[in-house]
Amino acid sequence: MRIVLVAPERLRSRAFREALSRVSLSLLVVDEAHCLSQWGHDFRPDYLHIADARAEFKPSVTLAMTATATPRVQDDIVTMLGIPQAERIITGFNRPNLTFEVLAAPDERAKLALTQAFLKQAEGAGIIYAGTRRDTEEIAAFAQETMGLRARYYHGALDAATRTEAQDAFMSGDVPLVVATNAFGMGIDRPDVRFVLHYAMPGSLEAYYQEAGRAGRDGLPARAVLLYSPKDSALHEFFIENDSPDASELRTVHNFLKRTAAPGDGPDLGVSPDAIEQATGIGKTKVRVALELLEAAKALRRMPSEAFGQMPVEVLPLPETTLQAISKQVAQRREHKRALLDIMITYAETDACRRRTILQYFGDHSPADAPICCDNCLARDPLSVTGSAFTDQHAHPLTGAYAPAPERPAESQPERAALIVLDTVARLKRGLGKGKLAGLLKGSQAQEIQPYTRERNFAKFAALPTREIESLVEQLLMAGYLKQTGGGRPTLRLSPRGEAALKARAAITVDLRVVQPAAAQRSKAKQQAGGTVALTGQMLARGLTPDQIAAERALTVYTIYSHLAQLIADQQVELDAVVPRDTQEQIRAAIEKAGSAAYLSPIKALLPEEISYEVIRCVVEAWKREQGAADQPHDTEIHPALPAAYRDLALAPLRQWRERKAAALGQPYYYLFGDHALHQLARARPQSKAELRTVSGLSVEVIEQYADELISIVKGASSSEVTNAILACLRSLPGQLPRSGAAKLLVGSGSQRVETYRNHPLYNRLAGHSRIDVTVQVDALLEQGLIDQDDKGHLIPKAER
Repeated sequence: MRIVLVAPERLRSRAFREALSRVSLSLLVVDEAHCLSQWGHDFRPDYLHIADARAEFKPSVTLAMTATATPRVQDDIVTMLGIPQAERIITGFNRPNLTFEVLAAPDERAKLALTQAFLKQAEGAGIIYAGTRRDTEEIAAFAQETMGLRARYYHGALDAATRTEAQDAFMSGDVPLVVATNAFGMGIDRPDVRFVLHYAMPGSLEAYYQEAGRAGRDGLPARAVLLYSPKDSALHEFFIENDSPDASELRTVHNFLKRTAAPGDGPDLGVSPDAIEQATGIGKTKVRVALELLEAAKALRRMPSEAFGQMPVEVLPLPETTLQAISKQVAQRREHKRALLDIMITYAETDACRRRTILQYFGDHSPADAPICCDNCLARDPLSVTGSAFTDQHAHPLTGAYAPAPERPAESQPERAALIVLDTVARLKRGLGKGKLAGLLKGSQAQEIQPYTRERNFAKFAALPTREIESLVEQLLMAGYLKQTGGGRPTLRLSPRGEAALKARAAITVDLRVVQPAAAQRSKAKQQAGGTVALTGQMLARGLTPDQIAAERALTVYTIYSHLAQLIADQQVELDAVVPRDTQEQIRAAIEKAGSAAYLSPIKALLPEEISYEVIRCVVEAWKREQGAADQPHDTEIHPALPAAYRDLALAPLRQWRERKAAALGQPYYYLFGDHALHQLARARPQSKAELRTVSGLSVEVIEQYADELISIVKGASSSEVTNAILACLRSLPGQLPRSGAAKLLVGSGSQRVETYRNHPLYNRLAGHSRIDVTVQVDALLEQGLIDQDDKGHLIPKAER
């Protein structure tokens, strides 16, 4: 018996096909046959050559094999191969030794925490599938540096030798963990893979099941775990909208190939996809898809080439009718991808049995039996595990969320608070995001919370700071009692575990401070007054001084003055009731002398030490109101010694922080503060709460909750040590390192990416700094135009461009 193993690409070669036609083929086997179907998750146009080859070779038997094909894809395979009478042998899709789990991961921080906790208690070898090449490298480095695990990364941009070495190390058992994109898979049949962890959600359930199915091929128990963030779906939706070319782009690629083709008939000398991208301005992904579509429509024929990166093609006519047909097909495929994504989201968000969801999708209606089924089944009935009670090995990695719910009823204040959150979510007719739920429980007076003031639990946590309420919600989410659903604006729902805990009124362990009765009483008074600022105004009207109000409310006197400044600006309190006339006159004179009221520091410098920033701000708010408009800042007043480009260096990290924080609250980016305050923060670079209070546009609540974070950001952006080290590194290695590579070199990472730079004089120069913080600083320098990236994404000093 003689066997010939070939890749589909080889069938483009006439010479190869002529050689093969000289022998009699008794059997043609097509592996991964789902790649034939444009409705499958991994359509590859090169597979279309197989049908032509089959017609040419006329094998006695044709066998097409795949582990992941829906009934529609099965029909497509039969049609594309021209075997309508084929017998379909379906052995069943159930893998009873796999346990399916989905862990809620609202953001990157949560994903890393879950990954770390999972790897600590996971047994045996495993694969982590990430969504991007950069993620594979960073997660592998995280596993090595943080946990001391032997791990490799694998993605399509690595050279063939590196990919082979990583794959061989994993397959031989030398390395127990590989972090990879979906490029890692073909031929991976290591039997003892005990888990497959998806760090990012795939775009279809077919892709997920195929990759998850690489676990437990020896028939022993294994885990298939998905870290699910609703934001993952938004990224897929973006790709669906932007990864396929329109009719104009298809015509542009075809015309370019036609112009570059060699004279006469036959293939040209070869052109790389990179050259097409550079010449046409069409992105690399769209170029790849355009080539696939044009080849499938027989508007060009790609030929094999010995030259790396070159792609000889024979350019064929592209009639307008064919172009329109391709465009229609693109639209259909886009809708099909959306449908596949919706099914994948349903799997991630469902409360039903995940195994049954998978089997039904593939048309398998046999019983969904398994010793340990899925997280949802275990949450409802943790004692259902065959032979014994549910063990910690399959519990939620951070919280043991799938272990049996405690029988003890909730007794302590934190335990009852957790049930109040679950009860609130259960009663809502429409889901709320984390920020709005916290606002409802806090009793926020924000306009967006007003429709919920009649909810039973409105203002139940009025005595708690908003950040603690948010932390409580986050703990319940991470513990698996709550789940997020939806894409760009995810909302909260009870999970099966949350439903069980609420029904049983069970004790849930959370980290929450106990609120004393006096604090609760003050919060109730504040609610009745209409809000924290309004209550300060009411107490002032009763004749209390700012110091007395601060003492009675257990707040700082600075906070009370901030309330009063806001009330003065809103014309709800008279300045005379807060600041004595003689002090007012001194401050007004200082304002005139300073020439501006945009910043308080120049005014403070002209006044006696005993006149505080808070008192100055009250007078400034009244002065601005009298002037009819707020004075605008002048850039030259702030840090005049700094170059203009460096003054705004904090803008990028501040803006990124604001967007992340607002998104976590389910609010638009300007919810916390507007661009005016953003630019003031970047330029003034406040180093304390007192200085933060001088920034116009920052509310008291934002300062109280986020002061440490804001100060940390502007301090980091001000770090000349970090900036100088980055610039020196890039001057010595122009065009050799990407963003993460430069950061890894400077902090002394043990990553393979910077292995060759260990003897560089700047290696480990920023020891003690966070690699993520250094990367953020690199991004700030990029945004300010102080450094640049070449076509490969490598960093270069601006002057070197």
